[in-house]
Amino acid sequence: MRRLRDGTDATGTQVDWNAIDPTLIRAVNHDQLAGLQLADTVASGVYFAANRNPYGEIEDRYLRLMSRTLYRHQGRLEGYGLKFWCADRTEVDRILVAANATS
Repeated sequence: MRRLRDGTDATGTQVDWNAIDPTLIRAVNHDQLAGLQLADTVASGVYFAANRNPYGEIEDRYLRLMSRTLYRHQGRLEGYGLKFWCADRTEVDRILVAANATS
């Protein structure tokens, strides 16, 4: 949030700060809000698509299954539905291929 607000985010994502008040954002345990359990599920699917296990493998099946429901702004997923802070563009592109899968 801070990077977006300060304009130091490298993805060029724009936020309407009239609609979001960062001072109202807080951390909450997932057992306190049912929606957070869904968010945890999505985050786990993305995590396993992005991070290799101890055997060097990735599991992008969950991300592929969610691909149709990820938010896109004018067809663009990166920076809107998914945000990356990763210096390795090849890895980001690999994850975006899975995230843009149609089945």
